[in-house]
Amino acid sequence: MKKNAVENAFRDENRNAVEAQALLDQQEKNFYSYAERCIRDWEAQGKNVKPLIIELKNYRKRIQ
Repeated sequence: MKKNAVENAFRDENRNAVEAQALLDQQEKNFYSYAERCIRDWEAQGKNVKPLIIELKNYRKRIQ
């Protein structure tokens, strides 16, 4: 019974980790999609987008 309990706990922990990683991946995808839309909007308005792009690159480096 202890072995089964340990195995179940291990499976639950792995499942939770996979679900958490999937959620983080989806949030990151949504963020970059939003950022791309903002950059396109700013560019359409004639604004300089280079600072935004540089900041996104720096942000990506910081979170990795």
